[in-house]
Amino acid sequence: MAHSPGMNHTDVMLKIVEMAKVGGALPPESAIAHVAALIDELDVCSDSYERDMERLVKIGATIWDLHSGPGGAYDPTWVPTFLRP
Repeated sequence: MAHSPGMNHTDVMLKIVEMAKVGGALPPESAIAHVAALIDELDVCSDSYERDMERLVKIGATIWDLHSGPGGAYDPTWVPTFLRP
């Protein structure tokens, strides 16, 4: 979902909630892959690179944390199902 001039912060947040309610959310594995792709596409020469990368990594970490279940992200031996052999 690209941010268009017509969508302010509140509109974007409402669109996210709406999409999740109608089944438009990605599986966690795909969401993390999308975040990684967005990071790969960042312009390393941009003044906002570090800030944008940090924000996207935090989003990825949140997805990982929610997907890992209670205590999963904090257990150093835990591996998500999509990375397990």
